[in-house]
Amino acid sequence: MTVRRVIPVLLACAVSGVAAAQPRTTGPVPRDRIEDAIREGCERIMATQRPDGAFVLDERRFGPGGDYVYPLGVVSLGVLALQHALPHLKGDTASRAREAVRMGLAWITQHALETKTYSAGLAVCVLHMDHPDKHRKLIGDYAAMLILSQHREGPDTGAWGYDLHLPPRLRARENRDDPARLGRMDHSNTQFAALGLLFAHYSDFQIPTRTWRLLRKHYLDLQNEDGGWGYRSDARPGSYANMTLASTISLAICEEMLLAGDHSQCKAPPESGPVNRGINWISRNVDYDALETYGFYALERLGILSGLSEFGGKPWFDEGASRLVTNRRWQSHGASSPNQQVGAAFAVLFLSRGLEPIIINKLKRRDTDDWNNDPYDVKHLVEYISSRFQRPKQWRLVTLDADVDFLLRVPILYINGHDALQFTDVEKARLKEYVERGGMLFGMACCGRKPFDESFRALLTELWPGGELVPLPKTHEIYHHPRPLTVTQKLLGLYLKQGQGRLGVVYSPHDLCCRWHKGGSRAKSVFDVGTNLFFYVDKIAPGSTVGTPAAAVPPMQKE
Repeated sequence: MTVRRVIPVLLACAVSGVAAAQPRTTGPVPRDRIEDAIREGCERIMATQRPDGAFVLDERRFGPGGDYVYPLGVVSLGVLALQHALPHLKGDTASRAREAVRMGLAWITQHALETKTYSAGLAVCVLHMDHPDKHRKLIGDYAAMLILSQHREGPDTGAWGYDLHLPPRLRARENRDDPARLGRMDHSNTQFAALGLLFAHYSDFQIPTRTWRLLRKHYLDLQNEDGGWGYRSDARPGSYANMTLASTISLAICEEMLLAGDHSQCKAPPESGPVNRGINWISRNVDYDALETYGFYALERLGILSGLSEFGGKPWFDEGASRLVTNRRWQSHGASSPNQQVGAAFAVLFLSRGLEPIIINKLKRRDTDDWNNDPYDVKHLVEYISSRFQRPKQWRLVTLDADVDFLLRVPILYINGHDALQFTDVEKARLKEYVERGGMLFGMACCGRKPFDESFRALLTELWPGGELVPLPKTHEIYHHPRPLTVTQKLLGLYLKQGQGRLGVVYSPHDLCCRWHKGGSRAKSVFDVGTNLFFYVDKIAPGSTVGTPAAAVPPMQKE
């Protein structure tokens, strides 16, 4: 199978995780209880910080004498957890956490390069989140180490072990010997290598295509018949949760890196069988009561990357939050990790990221794949907003099987395609109620296709007789805030109550989504269109962007 014939998990049409009216086994945990658990976890992390800024979350991993010693990785994990927790902390705790992050970052940037895979992957994430341009040199050094240290021959080809090689220029600069060996691969180290390379990519570093191809082939070769993965090829070959979560998300990252720029034909590609099989294994087999914090951290990343709210009909954030908030005995690897500060860091990451606001839902329409001609369009837009404005945001896939209260938790509903729209009367009623109760409908004719354009205009006429799509004047703030738009195409809008009410629909008859999907620096001008729309909606409906569907926040009600 060639790379072009597959599609990553976030595109999957048949996976059961698209948000709809599915039964929920666990109710939402109140937000104040989640934030209290985040605060407790941060206190545990900060209690381990030394005067020099280092977090000693696990003495076995930090000091001499352990089998695998990587102090930089331990410190980076602590800093990363606090970075994500800061928006959810208040008062003195927030002040101390900001200072702890500052000290931890200073320790990381002054520490000698650490030739460990866990360390490099986590350090790149931390440095990118702080400021990718400020730390460009160090991010580049760790990315180069990861690229150089991927196994290139034998049964471990494509994966990573514990150790990393220093590139020759770094060996000469630091007057250091290179590690004698890379160590046997495993899927735990490999997921952190993939994570580090992904954030190096986000920091505008060019990761070789061969690196992603080798890693993808590795996962395809080692996937078990049941769809899961084990720890490595020669040990515990059976599938289990932590490694299947880690491998599914890493394979999805590989496919995005290989596919996003290859968009010669604008049409929905086939689904990725291997990624879907991993998702299906997770949906069938993950036991939330047995999952450790290490696994919850991978689960959170898979849910956010894919845009899926549920796996196997279970809302992953509700299920995870109910366990982590109720049981504060946070262990990262069961009995093998008696020091629970590492587990606290993973728990804080899961809970904090789960409360990040979802700002746009992408509508999956029934009986067609026309909704997904540009699989990464919304994902890349939201990543752009999060990165450029240091305001972490998320997106989700939804269907119109979801009730309106559920849809109203997210302020923008995005609809696009080539073909004429076909909705049932019930779906039309839900779209109308969503807009009239405060949601913003954002439509786009992918590739400027006439069938979609005509049907979208007809839909609006049916839902709001007497309403009219009108060009938004160039003085409208959508064209100016927070970025002056450089695109020449005009946006259209429909005001409720015959021009005297709120702007309820924004429509682009011109294609922006193909460039969103491909991403990169050349897409900045079209990313700014989506960015300005979000800031406009956030202004007219302040506080309406809630967390994940698990966050116990009332749906917004706006006139």
